[in-house]
Amino acid sequence: MAEINLKSLLVRCATTHEVDLDLVTNIRRALEEHVPAVAEPADSRDALASTDGALALVAKALPGWAVTLRGGTRPGSPWSCVLRENESQDDDQTIAAGRGISPAIAISAAVLQLVAGVEIGFH
Repeated sequence: MAEINLKSLLVRCATTHEVDLDLVTNIRRALEEHVPAVAEPADSRDALASTDGALALVAKALPGWAVTLRGGTRPGSPWSCVLRENESQDDDQTIAAGRGISPAIAISAAVLQLVAGVEIGFH
């Protein structure tokens, strides 16, 4: 199985206008490849379909990190998520941001953005 290209997946998360099974499957595969601690049994594949599931993913992958989620209530409004090592400091060295059409996609994209940054040497 070919490795998921994180950069193109992040672009897709930020630009897609609807959540589809292919997008969720690719996010799940990328997380399993790059963050093995969040791999889940096959029967829980719908965790990325909900905000609660995506927040549980962050809690498992990045315990203690702060999550800031912003978005609109109109259909199709974009969402953004910022992850910080510590919620009490605004100058954290490690920070990641993700965008998506749903809160769950934005949260997952932020985790993948952090992974992509760490893999190229950011800490």
